[in-house]
Amino acid sequence: MSPRPSQDRLASHGRGGAGNIAKDDPNAHLQPADLVTPTLKGDHYTTGRGGSGNMAKNDPNHPELARAAQDVDAPRIRESERPHHFGRGGANIVEADEEHAARGSKSPELKPEGAGASNKGLLDKGKDLLHKLGSKK
Repeated sequence: MSPRPSQDRLASHGRGGAGNIAKDDPNAHLQPADLVTPTLKGDHYTTGRGGSGNMAKNDPNHPELARAAQDVDAPRIRESERPHHFGRGGANIVEADEEHAARGSKSPELKPEGAGASNKGLLDKGKDLLHKLGSKK
């Protein structure tokens, strides 16, 4: 069996699903030249969000200055003042920041069996109720 020519090869694009399968375009593949950081060739360059006050003169002897002026810092991470949610869902996994810091743990503490309230889940409670209703004949 001979390999398929590149123009007939199928490729998956995106996150998945049948709609993301199409013929492979060999011209769309990245080449090493595509990964080189471009240099500014003009006399002026822009910095910031725009506007005439953000124009600067390009010095061809020091291209690193223009590059540094165009780099944008990532926004600072702000700690949320709202409760944090841990795990896959449910009200039991919500705790305020103070509680979380005081406990020093990200996972909820497990109660030993037999301590306090019943450890039955909602499904077990529903089964018990249906069993009781069915046996009252």
